[in-house]
Amino acid sequence: MVEKWNHFSVYMWAGPGTIRINKVKFPGTAVDEKVHMEGGLRIGARRLKEMGYNWAYCTYNWGFPPEIEHEDHEYFKRTVKEYHEEGLRVLGYVQFSNTVFDGSYVTKRWYAMDQFGNKINYYSGRYLTCPTDEEWKVHLTGIVKEIVEAGADGVFFDNVFGSWFGFRPCYCDRCQKQFREFAKSLSLNVRGIPEYLSENEESRAYLIWRRKVLWETIEELAKLAKSINPNVVVSSNSFEACLSKLAIMAGVDLRNAFEVQDWVMIENHQLPRKFKGLQIFNTMTYRIAHAHSKGKPVTSVPYMLGIGTDAVYPIRNYLQGMAEAYANDSVMVLKGTEYFHDGKWTLITDEKFEEVRKQIADYHSWFKGEKGVWKDCYGKRTTKIAIFHPYDSLTFHWERTYLPFFAAQHELIKNRIDYKVVWDDFENVEVLLVPPIFEKSEMEKIKDFKGKKIFLGYSPFENEKIVWKETYERLAQLSKPEEQLYLEQILSLLNFSAYFNDPSWRKRMEKANFLFFNYLNYCYVFTHPFDAQELIELVKPHQPWTVEADGFIIVSSFEQNGTLKIHLVNLEDRQVNVNLVLPKGWHVERIDNYEYENAFVHRIYTVRF
Repeated sequence: MVEKWNHFSVYMWAGPGTIRINKVKFPGTAVDEKVHMEGGLRIGARRLKEMGYNWAYCTYNWGFPPEIEHEDHEYFKRTVKEYHEEGLRVLGYVQFSNTVFDGSYVTKRWYAMDQFGNKINYYSGRYLTCPTDEEWKVHLTGIVKEIVEAGADGVFFDNVFGSWFGFRPCYCDRCQKQFREFAKSLSLNVRGIPEYLSENEESRAYLIWRRKVLWETIEELAKLAKSINPNVVVSSNSFEACLSKLAIMAGVDLRNAFEVQDWVMIENHQLPRKFKGLQIFNTMTYRIAHAHSKGKPVTSVPYMLGIGTDAVYPIRNYLQGMAEAYANDSVMVLKGTEYFHDGKWTLITDEKFEEVRKQIADYHSWFKGEKGVWKDCYGKRTTKIAIFHPYDSLTFHWERTYLPFFAAQHELIKNRIDYKVVWDDFENVEVLLVPPIFEKSEMEKIKDFKGKKIFLGYSPFENEKIVWKETYERLAQLSKPEEQLYLEQILSLLNFSAYFNDPSWRKRMEKANFLFFNYLNYCYVFTHPFDAQELIELVKPHQPWTVEADGFIIVSSFEQNGTLKIHLVNLEDRQVNVNLVLPKGWHVERIDNYEYENAFVHRIYTVRF
């Protein structure tokens, strides 16, 4: 197991394979080849280390056939050698769910099939692979073996979700047969893999089966890697694993992820910023993941709009994202790659981004340098307020569950009330917020909790305190009929085809921010119809201190050696005036403050109580 605070990592796709894949994914766009070739070698390693990073995700396998990809493997071996010499450890990248349709891969039979018998595109020139194909699994086994034998310190599986555009199963005869047999073992009678997801038995069986297939494969590959080198770590991209039903559709489940991996890495679009009048943040992701981590590291790589649309970000956004992660006992993986800046693809190690790197290094020096605050700013989470993570209800009843679950967290964060997310551990919880739950196993968990419970919109039990009941009941009347769910899937398929099959349409859709708006269609969009005041008044008495502020602040708290550590992260692009109100007899012993351009980004109060 990796030491929780011994990995500060960065995405670093570089080398000839990354140059080549960018030309495949985005034909006709320029690539800064010099920067990409330097990025995975000594000069890139030095610049990453100077910023305070000690782990790098580096590309070994983009999915090209071996006769093309051979040079990428040789480059990776050099990456491992030179990064190690500079004091960085390396995770080798595995393309888990797709390949480039070229060379010897043209004749392969491992491709996923849609319901019409066609291969499923993944960007230009690539197709999704079938998750049950034995030849594909043998291929993955070979890649993992090569990465470990090349001296890498870890193995990273990317795109385990397959398509991030919505519901995209493989409908090949083998998958259909295996799915029907699995459903039969659950005493469920199904026709086959569903065409769209609903709350019926067919959808339920598919989601369970998909999850089983995915995590059994990753577990087998993880065991293989560790059988070659027991010190190798394993992780994967749990894309949108907390805020979106895209992950649920794909079978990504954090409970499985933490069981079979050394840490969890969640890619999403939650880099803190203002967007269309909304405040975007990533705190919910970290807290949901911690409900299942059991002490393993929680990491996330937050983007803005996504691959192909993001230029190098303003410095403050990087600092806010890092501070938000650290304040939540987590790590932000730096997006060091796939920036489209000034008309070409580039990396954070480009000379022109020296000022960005210097500022990240400066913040890391304050946080974890020789005199850094990080060893003295954590401890046990102190909040007595928790919200239950209804994982199975979200999986099988998303539309009826998700909005109260996320809305309650949103309001607690906005009102600067610290909370944690729980699933099977209610230690030190005084008040538990319970979203709508519909699964028997979850009802049993809630029955076992003996503290104060506040149900959000709906309760399966009698004589319980419920807030938002009338609004929730009105929303329930607007539930989507089966015909609408089917139509939405058809429209999703059309969007998918237009984006992946036609580069000219892809450019138009990206220009209109289609990727981000499509993603919003599947997740919590940072807005809701509930009246928060009643909820806030009910939970306020369970937090003895308060933070008054004239801007959006993330708040978290920890107890260490009889002192309270209160973290504040400023998500505004200006100075925010803050007043910490403490109970009688409590006093502030120290304030650690990190500022950028005369406005604090991360502040830590040490309070004696």
